[in-house]
Amino acid sequence: MNLQQALAALVSDDEETRRLALDAVRDIPLADSRAIIFLAMGDASWRVRKEAVELLVCSRPGRDSIEALLQLLRSDENAGLRNSAVEAIIRLGMAAAEPLIVMSRDTDADVRKFVIDVMGAIGDRSFVPALVQALHDPEVNVASAAAEQLGVIGDGSVARNLMQAIIERSDVLFRFSALGALGLLAKPAALSDEILQLAQDDILRKAVFDCIGNVADESSLATLLDGLSCRQKSSRAAALKALHKLYVRSVPETRTVITSRLRALDGSDIVPAVLELYALPDATLSAAVIWLCSMTHDERCIPTLFKASADESNAENALEALKNLEQDGLTYSVTHAELFDDNGRSVLCTLIGESGSTCYHDFVLAALGDSSATVRRAAVAAVAKLGLLSSLSVLETLLDDPAPDVCTAAVFSLRALAALDPAAVRPIAQRLSESQQVHHRRASTPLLAATGDCSRLLLLIKDEQVRVRKAAISAIGLLRKDPQCLQLVTALTDDDPDVRRVVAETLGSFEGSPEVLAALEQALNDEDFWVQCAVIKAIARIQSERAVALISDIYLQAHEMLLITCLQILGTHGGNGADSIISWALDSPDADVVRQARLALDQLSHSPSSSGPV
Repeated sequence: MNLQQALAALVSDDEETRRLALDAVRDIPLADSRAIIFLAMGDASWRVRKEAVELLVCSRPGRDSIEALLQLLRSDENAGLRNSAVEAIIRLGMAAAEPLIVMSRDTDADVRKFVIDVMGAIGDRSFVPALVQALHDPEVNVASAAAEQLGVIGDGSVARNLMQAIIERSDVLFRFSALGALGLLAKPAALSDEILQLAQDDILRKAVFDCIGNVADESSLATLLDGLSCRQKSSRAAALKALHKLYVRSVPETRTVITSRLRALDGSDIVPAVLELYALPDATLSAAVIWLCSMTHDERCIPTLFKASADESNAENALEALKNLEQDGLTYSVTHAELFDDNGRSVLCTLIGESGSTCYHDFVLAALGDSSATVRRAAVAAVAKLGLLSSLSVLETLLDDPAPDVCTAAVFSLRALAALDPAAVRPIAQRLSESQQVHHRRASTPLLAATGDCSRLLLLIKDEQVRVRKAAISAIGLLRKDPQCLQLVTALTDDDPDVRRVVAETLGSFEGSPEVLAALEQALNDEDFWVQCAVIKAIARIQSERAVALISDIYLQAHEMLLITCLQILGTHGGNGADSIISWALDSPDADVVRQARLALDQLSHSPSSSGPV
C-alpha cells in the first residue's frame, strides 16, 4: 500500500481498515508520512488514534515534526486530535522542550495553557523559567496553570516568585492555585502578612490554612488559632490540621509556645467547635482532634476521646490523650462512667490501672462484676497493676467466667499478685491444684510456680489430663531449680508425645546432669520425630559437643524434620564432622533438607570460630 492508498484507506468507514493503513506507512520516512499520521491522530476511533501516536513517537521525530505536532494544539474543533497531540508531546519528553518553551509565549491563550500543562506533565526543571514568566500572563487561566505546574515540578527556589505573584494578582482562581503550589514545594518559612491576611477571605481561607500547614513557621500561629473558630467546618478542619503539622515539625521551644496557647483554650467555646470535627471521615483530622484534646486538658474532650479509643487506628493516641488529663480527667470519667458504653468502661479500667492511683479501687473492684466481658477483662488486668490483693477471692471465681479471655486474664493477674504476696495466693493455688475441674488444675500450675510450691507441681506432672501435665512441666521450667530435673526425667516416657516433647524442651533449659543427658539420649529413640527434634535441641543446649557427636550417629536414618533440626544445630555449633554431614545433606532429594544444609554451610563459613568455608 502506497501513501495514496493509505490516505484513501483512512477515510474508510471500517475502523480496522483505517488502523491497518498506518501499518502500511510504518517503513516510510516520517517527512513523507507525517500528514497521514496526523490525520489518523484525529480519527473518531481511539484505537486508530492510539496507533497513530505510537507510530509517531517511535519514529523519533525531529525539530520540524515536533513543531508541526505542536501546531495540532490549535485544533479547537477536534478534541481527539488535540488530546493525541498532547499525549505524543508528553511521551517525547525533553525532545520537545525547546519548541514548547518557544510556544509558551504563543498569542493564543488556549495554546499557552496546553503547553504549560504539558510542561508540568513532563516535569523537567528546565521549564521553570518559562513557567515563572507565565505567572504574569494576562490570562488568569494560563497564570493559574503555570502556578499549578510549578507545584508539580517541585522546585523550591520559586517559592518567593509564587508568594510575590499571590500578592500582586488579586484573581481568586490564581491565588487558589498558587497557594496550593506553594504548599507543595516550599520549605518551612515565614509567610508574609499579605498572604496570611488572605485567610480573611471565605473562598481562600481553607487554601491559606492548607498552605500554612505545609510551609509556614511559628509566625503563622495566631492565624491558625483564629482559624479554629471559623464558621465553616472545612476551614476549621484545615486550620486544625495545619496547626498539628506545625507542632510536629517545630523545635521544642516552639512546641512549648503552642502547648501554652492551646492550654489556654480550656473552657473556651473553641473546644466544642473542634470536637465537632471528629465526626468527619478524615483520619488526619481525627488524629489532630485527639492531639488538641491532649493539649487543652479540657474535660469536655473526654467523651470524644473515649469514642476515639474504640477505633483501632486512633486507640493508642486517644489513650495517651486521656492519660494527659491526669487526676482531674480520671475523676470526671469515673463520675460520668454510667454514660459510657462497654468500650468506655473498659478503657476507664485500663486508665485507672496504668495511673496507679489509689482513689478508684472501688470502681475497678466493682467492674470485676460488670455485665460486659470486655470490661471484666480490663478490670482484671487493672487489679494486677494496682496490686489489689483484696480482689483475690473475686479473681478466683473469675476462673470460671464464661468468657475464656477473662479466665486467662484472671490467671495472669493472680500470678502477678503472687509476686507481691506469695502467701496470700498460695491457698488459692493449692485449692485449684486439688480441684476436680481440669481447667482449675491447669490454671494452678503458673500460680504454684509463682508461689514456689514445687512439690505440688511434681504431683501434677502425673495428672490424668494431658493439658495439666504439659502445663505443670512448663511451670517447673519457670522455677529454674535444677534438682527437679531428675524427677522430670520420668515424664520422658509419658503416653502422650506432646508431653514428652514439653519435657525435653524443659530439661533443655536446665544445666543438666549426667543422668539427665543419659535419659535424653535414650529419648532419641522415641517413636515421635517431633519428640526427637526437641530432645536433640535440649542436648545441644546442655552440651553442644555431645549433640554433634550424637548427630553423627543418627543422621543417616533421621526423619526429614529431625535431619533439618540436626543441620540447624550443626550450623550453629559446628564441631567435628559437621562439614561432611552438611555436604552429604546437600545431595538430598528433599528440597527442604538441601535448603537447610545451605543455610548451615553459610553459618559455618561466617562463624568467627570457623577457619574458613566448609
